[in-house]
Amino acid sequence: MPTQPTAILLDIDNTVYAYAPCHEAGLRAAFAASDFSDEAEFRVNYNLAREQAKHAIADTGAAHCRLLYFKRLLENRLGHTALTETLILYKAYWDGYHAAMQLDPGVRECLQHWQNSGIPTAWITDFTTEQQLRKLQTLNIANLVTYLFTAEEVGAVKPDPRGVDEALARFGIAPSLNIWFIGDDTKRDRGVAEACGLTFLWRDRNDADFWHNLLP
Repeated sequence: MPTQPTAILLDIDNTVYAYAPCHEAGLRAAFAASDFSDEAEFRVNYNLAREQAKHAIADTGAAHCRLLYFKRLLENRLGHTALTETLILYKAYWDGYHAAMQLDPGVRECLQHWQNSGIPTAWITDFTTEQQLRKLQTLNIANLVTYLFTAEEVGAVKPDPRGVDEALARFGIAPSLNIWFIGDDTKRDRGVAEACGLTFLWRDRNDADFWHNLLP
């Protein structure tokens, strides 16, 4: 692995922060904002609505959209679209989620080092554009990476290479093993890295020193 890559592509969720506690905080906040009296029942209904939405729009950025999950949840429960209630649950979820977000140790130092070294960087993410912009603002790293490309805008989720292709086209460079792809998903992130001929760095959530170890 080169000590000084020519470019770096990065996943966001569960790569630069821990996803699970944020999602858990979001669900608790959404339940508190709902008219469900039983949290277990709320979660069963949420998971059902999530699976229904993902089945209908699989392999797209919209498949991750919480607004669609809550819309379907309430339609299943009430038999009609509940506009105001859907937006209330959606806002509550994301307010709770963002309140729990914490940047992993060493991420900021790595991003700052790569920026100072003139190494082009890009986020390649399967989530929706609005929420990824918000997450980067919450984590206070919005200005440390050159580009953001979401599945919503390129039209496909990883391991489809369209996000990577777009990033490298903007950088004006060809794929090579001197380009790092950093991500937590051994199917999607590793898959797109290997398909494009890049070096994959797995963000093992059990490795507390992962980011610090990338610094020279």
